[in-house]
Amino acid sequence: MKELFGSVLLSLLTFVSSTNAGSHSLCSVATFIIGETPFPEFTVLIMLDDIIVSSYDSDQQKTVMRIDRAINDEEQYFSKLIFGALQKEMQTRAHHLKQHFNCSKGVHVEQRLECCELLSNNVQGQMKMIDSFNGLSGFEMDYNIHQHSLHADMTWPIAFDTSKYEHHKALYLHFLQPLCTTALHELLKTLKNYVLRKVKPKVRLMKQLNSDSGGARLTCLATGFYPRHINVTLLKDGQGVPEDLITTGDLLPNADGTYQMRKTVEISAEELQQKHNYTCTATHLSQDNKMNVYWEMLLTDDRPGPNITVIIVSVLFVCAITPTVALVIWKRRRAVSQASSQTDYSSASTTEDETCEK
Repeated sequence: MKELFGSVLLSLLTFVSSTNAGSHSLCSVATFIIGETPFPEFTVLIMLDDIIVSSYDSDQQKTVMRIDRAINDEEQYFSKLIFGALQKEMQTRAHHLKQHFNCSKGVHVEQRLECCELLSNNVQGQMKMIDSFNGLSGFEMDYNIHQHSLHADMTWPIAFDTSKYEHHKALYLHFLQPLCTTALHELLKTLKNYVLRKVKPKVRLMKQLNSDSGGARLTCLATGFYPRHINVTLLKDGQGVPEDLITTGDLLPNADGTYQMRKTVEISAEELQQKHNYTCTATHLSQDNKMNVYWEMLLTDDRPGPNITVIIVSVLFVCAITPTVALVIWKRRRAVSQASSQTDYSSASTTEDETCEK
């Protein structure tokens, strides 16, 4: 169930991450559920970039704002009208797909992602729709407002003849595109201080030795940055490491609303014996220049240094026993001095006894 809910959200993160730096997107993520679950049958999330702006579910049948902005009665009525129609459409398609795929009883999920974007030069970008059933995408549409063209790609048995094609083009041109773009402009003004903030990344180079192969793994981590657009590069002796040798992690959100990304390269045992300079470079909107972190691979890096704890304990031990040892030596010397006035036999005896004590 969790994987099904995550399919469209993963597509959403991929879509907003692929947009150009400085651009913004407004997306709706709708979910319709067949079967018994603790969740509402139908829900919608509205997201500005990566911020959840509002939500709607079929139980409440009203839009709930997630930001510090009130929604008036007209907007409430309008959203209920739109989301109600979307619920009926997704309900019809979900049951149709359930029959087509011969799904048994249980829980089945249809999800729909729809987005519009505003480019960095304040020009309207494309609109995109992705429809998935049980986690598998089967219907996608891309609308280009400048060319007034609609591209549809489907693997599902959905009737999409010329009349429906023209209907969707007109729907995007006269309704969906203007509505989405207007809402995107309005929300950018409302959330300007939050959406347009810039937080510099923290960059680290981390090395992990591999005891089996004798090599190492070098990871460049950039974290704590916002917005999400960042370029992370690994260099070896000033030259870029080939991409086929690098493992790039997904762009992941942090709990504080910032993001993190990491790139990893495996270093062989032979390379580990050589001296190479590795550099992690991060380029972000919050910086005027690149942020570089250097690491020079030296054999001495992996050699164990002196154990500071053992040294401290040893010093304390010596300091503690020194007065005791000095007292014992003083007593012995005093005993020897007192015995020196006795006979040679007694002196020899005393010396023998002292040696035995040692």
